[in-house]
Amino acid sequence: MLYLLILLLASSVLAKNYTERLIVGHFPAEFAFGVASSAYQVEGAWNADGKGKSIWDVFAHQPGHIKDGSTGDVSDDQYHKYKEDVQHLKWLGVTHYRLSIAWTRILPDGTINNINQKGIDHYNAVIDELFNNNIVPFVTLFHWDLPQGLQDYGGWENDTIIEHYKNYADLCFKSFGDRVTNWITFNEPFITSWMGHETGVNAPGIKNVDAEYRTAHNLIRSHVKAYRHYNQHYKTAQMGRVGITLDTEWKEPRTDSPADLAASNRGMVFRLGWFANPIVYGDYPKIMKDMLAERSRIQGHTGSRLPTFTAAEITENKGALDFMGINHYSTNFVQSTIKYAWGLRKLLNYIKTTYGNIDVYITENGATDCGTNEDQVRVDYVKRYLNAVLQAIQDGCPVKGYFVWSLLDSFEWSSGYTVKMGLFRVDFSRSDLPRYPKTSAYFYQSICKEKGFTQRILDFRAFAKDRDEFVYGQFPAGFMWGLATAAYQVEGAWNEDGKGPSIWDDFAHQSGRIANGDTGDVACDSYHKYKEDVQMLKHVGVTFYRFSIAWSRVLPDGTLASLNSKGIDYYNRLIDELLANNITPFVTLYHWDLPSALQKQGGWLNESIIDRYNDYAKLCFENFGDRVKLWLTFNEAYVISWLGHGNGIFAPGIKSPGTGVYQVAHNIIRSHVKAYHSYDTLFRSRFNGKVGITLDIEWKEPFTMSSADSYAAERALQFKLGWFANAIFGNGDYPSVMKQYVAAKSKSQHLLKSRLPEFTDDEKKMNAGSYDFLGINHYTTNLVSDVPNTDSTPSYERDQDIETTTDPCWEKTPVDWLRVNPWGIRKLLNYIKSRYGNPTVYITESGRPDIDGLDDQGRIRYYKSYTNELMKAINVDGCNVKGYTGWSLMDNLEWTSGYSLRFGVHYVNFTDPARPRTPRKSVDFLRNLFSNNGFYKQ
Repeated sequence: MLYLLILLLASSVLAKNYTERLIVGHFPAEFAFGVASSAYQVEGAWNADGKGKSIWDVFAHQPGHIKDGSTGDVSDDQYHKYKEDVQHLKWLGVTHYRLSIAWTRILPDGTINNINQKGIDHYNAVIDELFNNNIVPFVTLFHWDLPQGLQDYGGWENDTIIEHYKNYADLCFKSFGDRVTNWITFNEPFITSWMGHETGVNAPGIKNVDAEYRTAHNLIRSHVKAYRHYNQHYKTAQMGRVGITLDTEWKEPRTDSPADLAASNRGMVFRLGWFANPIVYGDYPKIMKDMLAERSRIQGHTGSRLPTFTAAEITENKGALDFMGINHYSTNFVQSTIKYAWGLRKLLNYIKTTYGNIDVYITENGATDCGTNEDQVRVDYVKRYLNAVLQAIQDGCPVKGYFVWSLLDSFEWSSGYTVKMGLFRVDFSRSDLPRYPKTSAYFYQSICKEKGFTQRILDFRAFAKDRDEFVYGQFPAGFMWGLATAAYQVEGAWNEDGKGPSIWDDFAHQSGRIANGDTGDVACDSYHKYKEDVQMLKHVGVTFYRFSIAWSRVLPDGTLASLNSKGIDYYNRLIDELLANNITPFVTLYHWDLPSALQKQGGWLNESIIDRYNDYAKLCFENFGDRVKLWLTFNEAYVISWLGHGNGIFAPGIKSPGTGVYQVAHNIIRSHVKAYHSYDTLFRSRFNGKVGITLDIEWKEPFTMSSADSYAAERALQFKLGWFANAIFGNGDYPSVMKQYVAAKSKSQHLLKSRLPEFTDDEKKMNAGSYDFLGINHYTTNLVSDVPNTDSTPSYERDQDIETTTDPCWEKTPVDWLRVNPWGIRKLLNYIKSRYGNPTVYITESGRPDIDGLDDQGRIRYYKSYTNELMKAINVDGCNVKGYTGWSLMDNLEWTSGYSLRFGVHYVNFTDPARPRTPRKSVDFLRNLFSNNGFYKQ
């Protein structure tokens, strides 16, 4: 009769509909806000200080069990870093921390005959640290890591395990119970039974359809034994409570038909009721017993595969819990699993209806992702599910606490480290395993502080809601579309028709400088194939072609005295060919290939270069300015300075990271300014062209939401973009933060003055406003954190006190430095608009490498998403962007990577002397984009 009444009440919950909604409200005063973890997943130190092997140590060490081949040997190393993690808990503002004890750390072989005092000492230290920081320990005795020594004797299938477990529990109660008043006997016995003993996906990896029921039976008996033991021997003195954590989805009927309602109820009974019914009511659910008895008969068994409790056991079982822990992640519609937060509310009402007013703690609830810091998925998940808990409490459900899974990214069982669930990101690539708060950590911190939901908390987001939305629309009329190359990368003919050597000719001819020993001697042979290149451009439908002039082709030794008319003739032919095909030439004067003769005189480190460069620029303006109306003085001044003269990995290979790098940049800025004013004075009235400079810059996103990281990201922007832009597009001088930091570092290095050169007052006046537009080369985004550098060695990189990384969720490309992050370009353009007064901007390079073949879907995704974000920046944000340039027209020599990286929308066969070009699929995409001037719905 009681069973029928319970079934009737449960069915009423199953049939009830709840809407997905969020409410403002606060939790009861004593509500527990916590986070959770488990020993094997976070502790590491798998064989340290006397710890024995667990079944997970053995399982993970066997090939093929873990998705990424990883183990929990080190994991988060919480065994050594627990004090740091307690401070993270304190920062979060949680009231409770759910942790588990590793059975084999205190009883290495699982028996009371072998006590490891170092293990007991460790957990005492952890518990004390929690108490000292006003955090309540919520301790799980068994979170799947059975001692291998007991598994060798049958583990949970052997009845002797019950006594061993009781002895282990007794040792924990005795050792820690003076401070631990919340005990969970088992975490998710369903998982231990089914995934550990039927499917074998989890340790110990047993695949036996009968083993799961024997295992579950002994887990229940072990729980009851430990619960009764605590009540008899410890409860009076310690005043603690003992419960069990069960995991279950909510089983939602697909329809409201009687059959689906009955199926949903069966689903709840076979998952939750399997363990809850014996502990609350003493025995397995009747429907489970009946169905298994019938199935077992059909299968030819002499009795049911479901074991039976004795009458005495049923009496002992009944009411053997002080609270019920619930691990809940999703709602199950029989055929599919969906993240419906209302499912948790229904589940809690079901528990109240089915099992009475038992105190409930949500002991795990959380979302998986790939590890992004801006984890909006987790913010939304916790927001919705915890709000559903609040609504369930308002329904009268006795929910006493909520624990987010989990504190840290950790070893996620058979998935290894391929999925992330932490509020804190852990950098597993570093031996010190640093932790960083994700956006969800800040969100949960605000909930813990408010003890509920205010409207501000409900509105909390990691990023703007429309950030990743694709929009349809058009670019402004007259928007320019182009593709780009550079002389050394495509021209070849390195020593033909009077051309002099450049520093890249010299550099590439040195052994070990370029991958595979490649050089630009022939490259794409555009010197001879320029007409074919122009037809390729015409086919794509570009508005303009950005190319560079090789200084040493027109001035072989870099000076006017060596004027090479054949070089002038080549560029005249190229420009005329472009114009004949209605393509605007967009010319870069310097794309890294300094004449070798000038390098021998000191190159960019010698102030004389300023006049040499101005002579060269004026020569180009004079010879080509009647047809070229868009000029770039320099491509990526940062690369010339740092890669060429700081770390020396690019030509000319000079390593002067603390001083030379700044002097080179200083002379580049002065050269740009002088050439700009030469054009302004001597050529503008004749040719009416425009002169700008191209700077390369990633968007610098703060790694966390901390103010320190926000300042660091701004500092990174100033040290890279502002290094050149502030003088030209700002106040004529270097950024204040750059001057301050370099001066302070120089002083600490006992230098008499800053390593950063100074502009004179007159130079500052000449610098400011020396532009008609800004060229931006943008490929990717960096995450920036504040990391003070104590290394006293002078270095531009160390001067900044930052560290950069990328988001693991951003799409990878064949190069580590370039991950796909479209929204970075929009943020960057808005930054330029705000910082420099919304100057005219051209995106002068943007692209990604892709496969060797022709179906370059990765590149198509890149161009589609980046240009869509660019369109938002223009149409929505008002950024003054006039054109976009894809890098590159064709595969070419990608500097020190040689021909191993392919950025081109045209494939080039470098093994064929004819260097044939073949369009990739991205050509068709760009043709449509350019001709439509935007995105139309199909």
